[in-house]
Amino acid sequence: MNATVIDASVILRWAFEDETDRDGAVAIADALQAGALLVTAPPNFLLEVAASLVIALRAGRIPRRTLDTVMGALAAIAIDETDPHRFAEAALEVALRTGVRVPDAAYLETARRARSTLITADRAQFEGAMRMGLAAIPLSEVPARDS
Repeated sequence: MNATVIDASVILRWAFEDETDRDGAVAIADALQAGALLVTAPPNFLLEVAASLVIALRAGRIPRRTLDTVMGALAAIAIDETDPHRFAEAALEVALRTGVRVPDAAYLETARRARSTLITADRAQFEGAMRMGLAAIPLSEVPARDS
């Protein structure tokens, strides 16, 4: 089982059928549902996903059933959430050091603490991971699932 930190940007590719790199995100979804990936996430992970899905729903980009499907799938996956104590301060320092947004820095800090590979569709976050010497994979390099 591979230890990973998966950014919310990857999860949202499941919901948005018109997004680039969706095939890689679906492959990751399949691996998660099969138990092939162990996911560690920062405390803001599910809130970020939920907030983005609500915005998409309100904009008419997705139907309610898609929101429910994505959140239901995440509820069925074992996610090891990082302890929030003193986490915000560490994420703030990472944000200052790398130039990424604080919520994105939370994923970098989680990957650092868990010694895990970050998977992200966010270019700035990927570059921040590289600057920190973290293992990271851009979603564009994740192979599509076998049909």
